Amino acid sequence: MQDARSIACASIAKSFKQFPELDPPSLVCDALDQRDASLARAIDRAVRRRWLTLAAVIEHASNRPFLTLEPSIGAALLVGTSQLLLFDRLPDHAVIDCAVEWTRHGGKRPRATGFVNAVLRKIVKMRGTLEQSGFAANEHHLPRSDGSWWHLTEPVFKSIAPKFGFSKTVWERIEKQLGKEQTPLFAQNAIAEPPLIVTGETLPPSVIPHEQHHFGIVPHEINISDLITDSDNLRVQDPTSGTSLSLLRWMERTPLRILDLCAGRGTKTKQLRALFPNAMIGATEPNNARRASLNEIANDLDIVVYVPEGEGPTEPFDLVIGDVPCSNSGVFARRPEAKYRYDERHIASLVELQKTIIRDGVGVLNRGGYFLYATCSIDRDENGSQVAWMKRKRQLTLIEQSATFPSGTPSSDPTSWHDGGFVALLQRQD
Repeated sequence: MQDARSIACASIAKSFKQFPELDPPSLVCDALDQRDASLARAIDRAVRRRWLTLAAVIEHASNRPFLTLEPSIGAALLVGTSQLLLFDRLPDHAVIDCAVEWTRHGGKRPRATGFVNAVLRKIVKMRGTLEQSGFAANEHHLPRSDGSWWHLTEPVFKSIAPKFGFSKTVWERIEKQLGKEQTPLFAQNAIAEPPLIVTGETLPPSVIPHEQHHFGIVPHEINISDLITDSDNLRVQDPTSGTSLSLLRWMERTPLRILDLCAGRGTKTKQLRALFPNAMIGATEPNNARRASLNEIANDLDIVVYVPEGEGPTEPFDLVIGDVPCSNSGVFARRPEAKYRYDERHIASLVELQKTIIRDGVGVLNRGGYFLYATCSIDRDENGSQVAWMKRKRQLTLIEQSATFPSGTPSSDPTSWHDGGFVALLQRQD
């Protein structure tokens, strides 16, 4: 069965037992036309973004614990429920029939077809009315990524957390970080569909100007690959990430040697080359796929890419950039899988990894050199606490820091959208 819904069901069934350890999707849509491929990806993305919301609805409609469902049955219900509640202009009968057929054939559970059919039909009856407003505390109300709310006929949500796709423990951690008043706004940001934002010295006419200078929103109908190909120096980047290097203006001298740790595919490396055209720039990236992309641009940027386990830098650097792996708690809208891992255990592991990277970076820092620390997190343990640790244990002096709360909700103007993040510039004095 090679249609959009069956491909989405197969992807979710494969991930079902892994939850909450979800990896980014890797759908194979080669056999589909562009429209169906887009639908498959949209369904898969919606399920991953609202997994716990959909699970709460399914559990209520089926009167059965969601975690006890077999992967193929759970996947069929997640995919079907996502279409019934989160999509428009998809006929109910087509959604239900496809879920039943996939359960029978793709899921190979023919005896469960009656159950899947009954649960999805119950959810159709529960939908009530679709309104332009709702209340987070109302047990009947379900928010959608376009700003509308289902007013359900039955009280599904006994707490706020699942209606925004969060577990109880994650919700409690967010409240601990942000406070109870700011947490619902943060949760609305997490369920919104984030705009695709690009930046460059000159933006193409087809791009909608962002309120941040040199940034713009790419309309949905524009092919981003064609846009990048046709526009020199244009790159995909959010304003929060794109402006993190602005703290370098506090440096008292121009760096001659720069090291970009965890450089990814080279977004910030390109910025560094533009800022410091005469500097020697080195870069590291532990992920093989991202390092391969980095190597593709190394010659054009005139940078040295250090290979893991290979010969590293032999001379100290004047500036080290540490854009470290983090919880991604400032970008849950872009990386919904990350919010399921936002708990004490994962944060503790990340904090230790960040400290290891900091030690390595400071270890090759010149006397009087600068260390720029950055995350896409709103978590104090990953941000302010790490700065305090660097000051105390690494003898660095804080020059400047900036924390950014994510901006944007399902109904807000996309030209004001920006991700959350943190950046701090420190200096080695000894």
